[in-house]
Amino acid sequence: MSTLEEIVRLVQQQLGNPTVRPEHRIVEDLGAESMDIVNIVAAVEERFGLAIDEAALPEARSVADLAALVERGGS
Repeated sequence: MSTLEEIVRLVQQQLGNPTVRPEHRIVEDLGAESMDIVNIVAAVEERFGLAIDEAALPEARSVADLAALVERGGS
């Protein structure tokens, strides 16, 4: 499973939304609230064994952006 596929699956699980796609924007399209984002980031960090730099989070607007951030090592 690719990083992107795993991120999609994690976001689906965290939001309880099986229709999540890579192009979905996490807040605007999926309606994630601040606690949802905290839970998504925690799940991603745990799954991939990395720490995501909070300063880099604003650039991760879509699910695909979040996957790209993970592939860069969280920064």
